[in-house]
Amino acid sequence: MAKRVDTALPASRREFVCAAGLGLLALANRGSGVAVAHLPVEDAPAPDDIAVMPRHGTITASPGTEITFRGILAAQLAPVAVVGSRSGAHSGVLHEHADELGVSFVPDAPFLPGEWVTVRSASPLRATPRGSVTFRISTPVSPVATPVTREMDQPRTPPQSFRTRLDLLPPPMTVTTPATGSAPGYVFVGAKIADGHNGAMIVDEDGEVIWFAPLDSVVATNSDVRVQEFRGQPVITMWEGIARQGTGFGHLILLDGSYEPVATIQVGNGYPGIDQHECQLTPQGTALAIVYHPIRWDLTEFGGEANGTVLDGIVQEIEIETGRVLFEWHSLDHIGLSESYGRAPAEPTEAWDYFHLNSIEPTADGAFILSARHTHAVYKIERQTGRVLWRLNGNRSDFQMGAGSPFYFQHDARLHPNGELTLFDNVETDQDRGGEVESRGLVLQLDEDAKTAIVAREYLHPTGILSVSQGNMQVLPNGNVFIGWGSAPVFSEFDADGELCFNGRFPRGGTSYRAYRCPWIGMPGAPPDVAVETGLGDDLTVFASWNGATEVATWEVLAGADPDQMDVIGAASRTGFETAIDVATTEPCVAVRALDVAGVALGTSEIDAPRE
Repeated sequence: MAKRVDTALPASRREFVCAAGLGLLALANRGSGVAVAHLPVEDAPAPDDIAVMPRHGTITASPGTEITFRGILAAQLAPVAVVGSRSGAHSGVLHEHADELGVSFVPDAPFLPGEWVTVRSASPLRATPRGSVTFRISTPVSPVATPVTREMDQPRTPPQSFRTRLDLLPPPMTVTTPATGSAPGYVFVGAKIADGHNGAMIVDEDGEVIWFAPLDSVVATNSDVRVQEFRGQPVITMWEGIARQGTGFGHLILLDGSYEPVATIQVGNGYPGIDQHECQLTPQGTALAIVYHPIRWDLTEFGGEANGTVLDGIVQEIEIETGRVLFEWHSLDHIGLSESYGRAPAEPTEAWDYFHLNSIEPTADGAFILSARHTHAVYKIERQTGRVLWRLNGNRSDFQMGAGSPFYFQHDARLHPNGELTLFDNVETDQDRGGEVESRGLVLQLDEDAKTAIVAREYLHPTGILSVSQGNMQVLPNGNVFIGWGSAPVFSEFDADGELCFNGRFPRGGTSYRAYRCPWIGMPGAPPDVAVETGLGDDLTVFASWNGATEVATWEVLAGADPDQMDVIGAASRTGFETAIDVATTEPCVAVRALDVAGVALGTSEIDAPRE
């Protein structure tokens, strides 16, 4: 079970109970007789330096929203008055952010759908006479319950099995183009297997399993499994949850080199869960996540119902240490339904996924790059205001799109320091058009001043793959690129000249939302595993494995009369996930020991007693 990050603030941090509308701060128990007083207001920042979320004019806020203030501290902000047009004054608690650059007001009770909320504080929040912020609460719609069932008894392709780990049944991977000139590292995928085991997975360049972590729930999946940095150390990050009809409800997990959880991240502001599409960490100790929120919306202009349902695409930046939301952006506040290339569904109970947000990338100038599949567009968003700085492609593009540069149903847009923007261009959603069109990894050279976009490079698979959903394109440090082909069960690496230098694939019925190549050193906290099969006479076959260990070069077999008196009776180089070693012994106790390339012992298994 993953451990949650402790969101309690250190004792040295102050928490203030706000009597909203009264301008008072309770400094002690109300019944204690201690006086109640204002906090001294320190030199306050100018309103233009304060970012408040939900922003002024927002009409999509959650009933369970907190109110985030960035650029101001509690002592400058308090007292805070929060008043709903129907629910009245709200009391709550001010939690300072761990980076000491802001504070969140956490209401004691939710707001009411459809009401307007007004926020005032001791410092003006906007450069207006009243200095207040007003936003509207949306009317949420419960997601339509779609059955999520999976059978695991009849996978289309039999899984791998190991004598040492009967609980691990990973899919077999096939390398069709052996690695030549590939970048260092392993392949990371979130295996989704039809009628088989889902889970996070690391494989080497031979397609051999390094680590497999099957999920306890047969309906759950992992997504966006990769290596990132947290607190100066590499960690595996991934989404875990239940996916329905292209969206998901789950949480984010961070694992250290021993595969132990160092943090779990849950959605903020009362939403059902984080979506599966993005798990991006920042150097500031925050996580960028996507939320899909179904709300009531008038869809008559687009062929839907007046009381229809639309999915609001939400970006959250969550402070990992505290769980506070530092930034929130809503597509419906900034992107009109007319930008979508789809139409409102005919079925009134079905939510219109008009935007389909699928990636978030912070930029060097503090903005965000967003990819929206259903508008065929990439957006640059200003952090302070949330406004759209530019649109790339789609039906309202601010850029002149050069020959071959338009893209469709894309994923994974990333803006790089050299002005290049990379993305995975799905091109099409109709699988029957395979052979006519093909997906590609696309590199566009952007001129943000002249607003031009031209094709710098593109990466096409030699077999002409059409991937109608999912996918990603990763730029590697040596100039290679790694592409996960999404709905096509393939992952590939191309060298700097665009030549295919590595290719692997899932079995039939298996996919991964994204695929990455990442350097990684894993040293599991659990000991190695051993299994022994007896043969004729004194002969034994000893099987050794260590799920997740990346540094094992050699396995030694130990045997003896008891666990404290064991000698080496055989050895073999590691061969794949599980190594078989033939030995002969009459001793009752057998174990295996892992050695690295220098012969240093890394770990020893528990004892197996084959002759008891």
